[in-house]
Amino acid sequence: MEVAYLVGKEIEKNKSGSVTTTDWIESEVRVKKKTLLLIEDDESHAELIRRVFWDNRSAWEIHHVVSISDGLKWLEENKMPNLVIANYLLPDGTGLDLTKEAMSAEEVGFPLILLTGIGSEQLAVHSLKSGAMDYVVKNSEELRELPWRAERAIRDWKNLIRRKRVEDELEIYAKELERTTHDLEDFTHLMENYADKLDDVGRGHLAGMRKATERTAELTETLLMLSRVGRKFIELEKVNLNELLDEISNDLSVLIEGRGGEVIAGKLPTISTQRVWMKELLINLIDNGLKFNLAEKPIVEVSCEVQEKDYLFKVNDNGSGVKEKDLSSIFIPSERLFPQDYEGTSLRLTICKKILDKFGGNIWMESRLGEGTTFYFSIPKK
Repeated sequence: MEVAYLVGKEIEKNKSGSVTTTDWIESEVRVKKKTLLLIEDDESHAELIRRVFWDNRSAWEIHHVVSISDGLKWLEENKMPNLVIANYLLPDGTGLDLTKEAMSAEEVGFPLILLTGIGSEQLAVHSLKSGAMDYVVKNSEELRELPWRAERAIRDWKNLIRRKRVEDELEIYAKELERTTHDLEDFTHLMENYADKLDDVGRGHLAGMRKATERTAELTETLLMLSRVGRKFIELEKVNLNELLDEISNDLSVLIEGRGGEVIAGKLPTISTQRVWMKELLINLIDNGLKFNLAEKPIVEVSCEVQEKDYLFKVNDNGSGVKEKDLSSIFIPSERLFPQDYEGTSLRLTICKKILDKFGGNIWMESRLGEGTTFYFSIPKK
């Protein structure tokens, strides 16, 4: 028998699924309520959670089941709830079985909060990485906060879905722009066959068109990369950062040799991370330090300090620096702080910030005009 709870009052559903109550006021309130599926095998804990929501006067309709199998069956037979709260340890599995091996909250399909009787930092991190929106220990303090945390989980979930929709649209537009850019490149190459028939003015226009096409292609590639950050990350692996930096230096060899520059690295650690995104992070920062560098010999130095809980990286260049008033806007893609020749660079710095957000780290910078720029970023130890 499925049991629903309306504003803290138990209501029994009949076989047709309708609620047995004659109180028109409660029926009116029910329409406005959010649906909560509670998966908890301990009735005393379930009752405590219901009372917490009731005492908070939260507008919830609570459906209670006692196992993972019952929970999955409920999800199949009913409209998706606004929130699922599940005990971590249940008779037939764990609350994470509901995520079906998801790698992000969006992949789960609904906002999920996990409950546990014993707090564990390792379990909390694992739960959040597996798609749970929150992790709550069953003590009086955290349970009192449960209605508020439930509202926050739903709000954060909606923001994630909106962001995913925007990212999907961005990738569609970026791919269309990529196709258009390829057509423009083909047209430019065709026009170059007739360059000898043009006068100096015409050849100047053709050179400008070629430069604009190259800039558009670079910007399109950056937009595509930006749309992909935040999607499903690959599994962690051990990455030797000195070897990775050698690979990056090789990829940037044309730029380094063309500017007469140098990339210097101290002794970097081997860390557990997503290699493809770590490379994207470093290559963007190093590329930025070389391109914006007006020194006779551009130099970018990469170092790392191993701290108790984090790796603190520093990417320093000997360039011209950034005005202090612009530091707060450096990671905002709509801001143009750089010359036209470097259009799209603020987008690449936005990519760096998104990668660090997914890593659970931070990024910031220090800079003074004429004294170069230093980017700092931290990554939690895994």
